[in-house]
Amino acid sequence: MQSQFNGVSTDASVRPPKVSERIADSLRSQIVRGEITPGSMLPPEKRMVDELGVSRPTLREAFRILESEGLITVLTGARGGPQVRWPDLSVASRHIGLYLQTRGTTLADLLEARAEFSASCVRVLTGRRTPEGLAELHACVEKQRRIWAAGVDTANDFARWVSLTGDFHELIAHHCGNKTLEAQAKSLGEVLGAHRALSIRRREDPDAIADTSYIPSVIAAYAELLRLIETGDSAAAAEHWRSHLQASADVVYRNRDKDSVISLFE
Repeated sequence: MQSQFNGVSTDASVRPPKVSERIADSLRSQIVRGEITPGSMLPPEKRMVDELGVSRPTLREAFRILESEGLITVLTGARGGPQVRWPDLSVASRHIGLYLQTRGTTLADLLEARAEFSASCVRVLTGRRTPEGLAELHACVEKQRRIWAAGVDTANDFARWVSLTGDFHELIAHHCGNKTLEAQAKSLGEVLGAHRALSIRRREDPDAIADTSYIPSVIAAYAELLRLIETGDSAAAAEHWRSHLQASADVVYRNRDKDSVISLFE
């Protein structure tokens, strides 16, 4: 028995796991090509089972493959079923983090790579700078100034400021205009953020206030970066940013061993 559903051909001689992979391959291709739009629902399970000529377990295994890749989410309820999603970079970041942790990657290694990728983003950003991108970067720095001026007196205050530093890094990656660099820089940023979050949870006192005396120097470094970007000096901007990130790593090493293996999963 053979069936055809959106380019998927099946027959009884193919083992069910292989069929499920082929179904997932076809649906994945349609999603990434935009033939199935994010937010839309896949056809009802019964219809797909009938048209494909496969069992429910085989179809559901295909759904599990796509769900693990962040391409669908299975909704429950009367109107439930598989709903298509945009690919989520956090899924890739999680796999990268797992790969790095299992290979004994150190915090120093991760911070070095992040500095290099981020400096590359700055170099490209300087050459492609746009008024919109610069405005968003300046607004992010201004928010940091306001938080510092109001007083970073609690763990929540500090967390808000740290979140804005992450936003600044993401804005650099986003506005550099190179999607590959953006994806790589953001993935490394997410891995570092997950490592930082786990480190905080492992502290004896997770709510303890960290040393905040370095915050003004960080804000000043951000402002100087924007000045260099606006002048169009890509080499100077990239070198300034690399030097700043190296100095920031030294701050991180005050509380963490740089040769410790990154840890994202307990």
